[in-house]
Amino acid sequence: MKIIINEHQLILLSETFKRNRWDAEYADEYPKYKNMFINMLKQGVKSWGEAHNSIYLMDSEGQPLFVYRKNSKDLYYDYSVDREMEEVIPYHIVSRHLRNAVYDYFNGLFPDLEIKDVSGANIG
Repeated sequence: MKIIINEHQLILLSETFKRNRWDAEYADEYPKYKNMFINMLKQGVKSWGEAHNSIYLMDSEGQPLFVYRKNSKDLYYDYSVDREMEEVIPYHIVSRHLRNAVYDYFNGLFPDLEIKDVSGANIG
């Protein structure tokens, strides 16, 4: 059986189910920490640039912290972001909400870009 939906319905479904099924039970917890996460991410990013069909957000030393791949629409954050967050925020909070905070932060900077997935990687 195939179900045909229009683009608006697809967007609604994507928003409804964008949280990973493993952390869905903590969805109501994220708004309490969202501003703290976003502010910490803002502090680390000092510049951005485009190369190799990707967008890079970099720290003060020019090391990439985030990479958005335009072809795959995937967003990656460097594991150093994760480690820095854990110095201030308990691990269990970071592990549940960092992906969503990275998504929200990048989406705030580039609202016209579609993000299909967010994950950690060794970038720099």
